[in-house]
Amino acid sequence: MKSIIIINDQSPESEHAAVFALVLAQRLGVNLILANLPALKLTTEEYGWTETLQEVRDAVAVDSKLMKNLLKRKLLHPGFKPLIQELSFSCENGDLYRLAGENEILMVIKGLDEFLPHALLNVNLAINNLLHKIHVPLLIVPSSWSENELKRLVYLTDLRFCGLGTVKFLANLATCWDANLVIAHSSASGLPLMETSQAEEVFNQEVSLNVGYNKLFLNILDQGESMDTLEVVVSEMKADLLVLVDQHFHFNFLTQQYFKDKCSLYNPVPILIFPS
Repeated sequence: MKSIIIINDQSPESEHAAVFALVLAQRLGVNLILANLPALKLTTEEYGWTETLQEVRDAVAVDSKLMKNLLKRKLLHPGFKPLIQELSFSCENGDLYRLAGENEILMVIKGLDEFLPHALLNVNLAINNLLHKIHVPLLIVPSSWSENELKRLVYLTDLRFCGLGTVKFLANLATCWDANLVIAHSSASGLPLMETSQAEEVFNQEVSLNVGYNKLFLNILDQGESMDTLEVVVSEMKADLLVLVDQHFHFNFLTQQYFKDKCSLYNPVPILIFPS
């Protein structure tokens, strides 16, 4: 069965993200793996791990406070009750990556204090140490996000490079809440703008027809003049999950805005990042 990995670096943000991970696992009908890891450090040139925990044998549950909390919450849920495993890893030896290779991992979830001065660096650490090595979507859950359901998922992309696999993944996620799934189209830098009629044709014939989700919509962002994309997506479109592909289009600019320059201006929502 598929599993979701929760990164537990012993922080309050990890506990906060784990609560949503359990809700998500219950909705999707998948299992959970609580991966206890050393905290990410901020002192390496390549965003590497700089400390390791004392070696802990694989597959030994350490019965942490977070594990007990998840088990208690699981029993209160009347529906699907996921299997929850707890493992401790030393990141230097690659145990986490072997675990991902031996299991069908749906995504990795990590909590984040988005208001810290080094929040953007923490995002880059997570991308480099998790997304790039495990090659499954990475869900960043902000500490101030208080919802436990998704109503409107917004995928920022250029329709000409809109991966059907990504949209089908998102449609499956949206189905759990009967949520709207919006593809927010913006032409990639250096490419000609798409006429509205052309964009709608691509969406209808190549995307919507092949995905078959009845709450899949297209929103063509205003490409004629500069705009605050984050304000449009988070505030005006009321996204409660922002979806990006690593390093595609304006990824670096948007994440810098979101986690560094303008975080305090919005109600931060989770960001789901797909491998490029």
